[in-house]
Amino acid sequence: MNGQVTPDNRSVVHTAKGRVLVSGQADAQLCATRNMISFWGGYDPATGVIIDQHHPLSGTNLTGKIFALPKGKGSSTGSAVLLDALQSGHAPAAIILNKVDEIIALGVVVFEEFFGQKIPVVQLDDADFEAAFGASSASIAEDGTVTLYE
Repeated sequence: MNGQVTPDNRSVVHTAKGRVLVSGQADAQLCATRNMISFWGGYDPATGVIIDQHHPLSGTNLTGKIFALPKGKGSSTGSAVLLDALQSGHAPAAIILNKVDEIIALGVVVFEEFFGQKIPVVQLDDADFEAAFGASSASIAEDGTVTLYE
């Protein structure tokens, strides 16, 4: 499938089957980092902006983007921050992880339980996660299939 051109003229650079932590669908611009981030203290849920000034993506707005990161770091309060971002409409459209992160998944699960909405959270193995750095956008299917586009 790599190299295939989609009907909307995007070129597929990689397709992978991820481990579904929270099912859902998304199709958006991709923002990827090799650095962990703490949602508590590192992300502003009212704006969707990474506010950790030591993070390479400091100042980046994740609202509506698919966010790929190795895993979160820090406080379990990160679940509540992500929940706040989901409620305010300033959360990522989906999250791709390299390692399972229960704190991130929990915020999304709570949002689904209380508000009936969700965003997909999937985990990719090392090689598939690394492929995200060569993509500008991605889509995630209910079954955890991640398609990366040039």
